[in-house]
Amino acid sequence: MNIKGVEIGAGQPKVVVSFTNHSKETIDEEIESALSHQGIFDIVEIRSDAFDALSHEEHIKLVNHIVDEMKDYPIIYTYRTLNEGGKGQKTAAEYESLLNAVLEQCSVDIIDIEFFKYEDIVDNLVQKAKEKGVGVILSQHDFKDTPHFDEMMATYMNMYERGGDILKLAYKPSDGRDVLSVLSAVHDAREKFNCQIVGIAMGEMGRITRLAGGVFGSCLTYGYISHKAAPGQVHAEVLKENLKIFE
Repeated sequence: MNIKGVEIGAGQPKVVVSFTNHSKETIDEEIESALSHQGIFDIVEIRSDAFDALSHEEHIKLVNHIVDEMKDYPIIYTYRTLNEGGKGQKTAAEYESLLNAVLEQCSVDIIDIEFFKYEDIVDNLVQKAKEKGVGVILSQHDFKDTPHFDEMMATYMNMYERGGDILKLAYKPSDGRDVLSVLSAVHDAREKFNCQIVGIAMGEMGRITRLAGGVFGSCLTYGYISHKAAPGQVHAEVLKENLKIFE
């Protein structure tokens, strides 16, 4: 999966940095910081739930502003809802409408779709993304628990069958066994399915999945430059440096 010269799935996991500020002024600060740290990240994620208070038109305008300013980098668009650990408070119908508008009006490269939305919403968005030539991340985030290994594998399979290009699971581990279970699921899913896999155990306990996940098959690892977007995230510079250990 090659986007703007970044080969996702080849070599070490690609470092994604998330823009998580709430206004054009504060996002411009993130853009400036990112451009002054070129070389320590590969992909930009727009966490648009951070500016959920903006009107629909302002939302689209800000997304396009980020895309224009970071034009040399692949762009992931993500609207993370409250149920999955984000700040987004839109209804399912509003969520579908917003992501459709982004696919129609913004030149993003990959769109993150929350997999456990209503089935028809997910299928419609996947179809629209495919029509637009936009890559699809199908994702599930659980900030309370880590499911059994077999359940994780079943979710990966379902995501694959529903058209995901990148399948992403992120869970909160209660102990080291949960962390190992996440990494084992990543390994087996990568061997089984003809697509890219991401598996994250969140929080301090799961940091190893962000640093060594590539050994097991994870294609992306999420870090930050200005502000953390999730518990356990590591600064992008530290990620890049530590990934060299596993080359």
